[in-house]
Amino acid sequence: MKKRILHILSSNELAGAENVAINIINNLSNKYECAYASPEGGIRKILESNDIHFIPLEKFNVFQLRKVIDLWKPDIIHAHDFKATVKCLVASIMIPVVSHIHQNPNWLKRVNPYSILFFLACFKIKQIVVVSPDIKKSTFLATIFNSKTTVIRNIVDIKRIKEMSETTIEDEYDIAFIGRLNRIKNPLRFISIIEKVKEVIPNLKVVMLGEGPQEKECKEHIKKSDLVGVIDLKGFLPNPYPQLSSSKILVMTSLSEGLPIVAIEALALAKPIIVPRLEGMEYIVNKTCGFICNSEDEFVSKIIYSLKSEKSYIDMSRAAAKQATELCDMNVYRRNLDQVYRSVF
Repeated sequence: MKKRILHILSSNELAGAENVAINIINNLSNKYECAYASPEGGIRKILESNDIHFIPLEKFNVFQLRKVIDLWKPDIIHAHDFKATVKCLVASIMIPVVSHIHQNPNWLKRVNPYSILFFLACFKIKQIVVVSPDIKKSTFLATIFNSKTTVIRNIVDIKRIKEMSETTIEDEYDIAFIGRLNRIKNPLRFISIIEKVKEVIPNLKVVMLGEGPQEKECKEHIKKSDLVGVIDLKGFLPNPYPQLSSSKILVMTSLSEGLPIVAIEALALAKPIIVPRLEGMEYIVNKTCGFICNSEDEFVSKIIYSLKSEKSYIDMSRAAAKQATELCDMNVYRRNLDQVYRSVF
């Protein structure tokens, strides 16, 4: 009889952590019986399309989590990120919890109420998975909890992404932005960068995919910057890959990242990526397939170079596909996760 793994997430839409959870379930379903629990929302359709058992939560609180745990009776709870981890520890009591940390927030590196709470939670967590060595080495996870912390870098299912990207769309874009419209992803900075790029490339076409608390500000900034006909703000799409495939490059402006799934997805579709200098980015991006930028002006110059130099773009596109293949060894990924689960039983 297969062991049961219950993946628990606090959000109800598709983003990086949700993609990782889906990827894990799809690739370990032959070995484990898996379910996905989160608040009701747009994630349902995506899970249904992947034939993943979804358990909706009325609210993301300890009472609802305990109810789901008692009903489904998992052998392991796989909690994705900090909020889910802490609440699952309170709700689960006797069931072991694997904590999967997808972000590298600054508060984790300092003494504050959040880091103290997670520090205390780590004593009860059975295994901790981080997606970048930087998350481990810059925090207490490298010392006190080193023996129970494993680095498993995010990867993507390249074949699946290519298949999902094959839907034909009418529009073609120069630049794509994919992510939550919130402070961490910094979409307002992205819009400011596009405003400067447009001064050099007047016929620029840009797509922004995502929704979030800064959506209204983004619309206002687009209008104020005279970019209404330049930036196509499409909101959240269950399948963003046709738009990404129809774009030339992906640009990220995040203030913080763990190991960004969308960057690897772009590489898988042979798209060069232009990203901010954050811990761990050098693992994904090298000078053959994209650029790591230190300033807004550098973003602007690298975007213009990528779009106007046809030969360089072709070379970078080929290198992007090669980089994705090297990053995404699914056999190693499955083996590493299986080892984490086995250490908990």
